[in-house]
Amino acid sequence: MSLETNHNSFGQLSELADGLTIELSDNQIKFCEFQLNENNPLYICHYPIENTLQYSLSDHLINAVKHFQFSKKTYKHVYINYYTSQFTLCPSAFYKMENNRALLEFNSGAIGNNLILTDDINTDIKLIYAIDEQLKSTLDQLFPNHLLKHTLTVLSKMMLSSEELVKDHIVLSIHSNYIEVVVKQEQKLLLVNQYSIKTQEDVLYYVLFILEQYHLNPLTTNIKIIGNIDSSSSLINSLKKYIKNINLGMGHKTINWSNLKGMPQHFNYTLLNRLFCE
Repeated sequence: MSLETNHNSFGQLSELADGLTIELSDNQIKFCEFQLNENNPLYICHYPIENTLQYSLSDHLINAVKHFQFSKKTYKHVYINYYTSQFTLCPSAFYKMENNRALLEFNSGAIGNNLILTDDINTDIKLIYAIDEQLKSTLDQLFPNHLLKHTLTVLSKMMLSSEELVKDHIVLSIHSNYIEVVVKQEQKLLLVNQYSIKTQEDVLYYVLFILEQYHLNPLTTNIKIIGNIDSSSSLINSLKKYIKNINLGMGHKTINWSNLKGMPQHFNYTLLNRLFCE
């Protein structure tokens, strides 16, 4: 059974918007306009990507920004979450910038002419990743002062610092063709990874494998689910058969939800909560 995710828009465009968050992946681009001083999300929309052969992600981004008329506005802050499978983690104590390319290629394969960027997850761990040079150039031109982070950096930072996730051992971010997983124990990261999926059985397999690998008890481990998946979905019901404490994510307590009627707080989670990862 394939995985169904919700791509509905929520809220509406507003002249009050002075902040923008963007989430980039191979099969869709997400946007959220904010009124920053109120922590007020005003409008969320998705731009699906179907033709990746004829057009680059950079081309799709330009088209999406024009389509939703974001190019006509000036934003005080633009935050970007970027998904790529070409990443690796490195302990800060062993980090040397000159070794980035060799380390990344050793762990994730050849990266060609891609640029290499580094995020600080915390003082102990860095995340090194590749980004297409044309895409980075497009981001620089469209949004000169943007702040870019890998999606797993955002998820890890939230897992370590968010009051809403403090009691959780695993956060599972579900997308239509991949999942991202962060595992922690006593505020220390045990695992930060992503897995390609085709069916909900793939998700179940990876979650149960992680529990076994890290000797986590399915009766006592707290798992938080985020992503645009319905609370009554067969996937969540399947997970509940094996794991006692499955809960849906709640957004940061200061977010004003009044404009996003009909949208559960576990939807578009990293897009909305990115503001609290700087």
